[in-house]
Amino acid sequence: MRELRERPYEHQAPRRPARLPHRVDPPPERSGAPDLRILLFVGLVLVGIVAFIAIPYLIQYLVLWLTGG
Repeated sequence: MRELRERPYEHQAPRRPARLPHRVDPPPERSGAPDLRILLFVGLVLVGIVAFIAIPYLIQYLVLWLTGG
């Protein structure tokens, strides 16, 4: 029968599975961070389009609200 009381935690170093080959070459160089400037430009264009469409409606609603119409 197994022990009923728990044993204290003992850290064990991770072990590499035997089926994996050992690396003989260093890992490949990491590339730099991606250039996200194009996404910034696309976002600004979309904001401009939404503003171009929304501002006339906002002005119309403001005029209607001020005139009581």
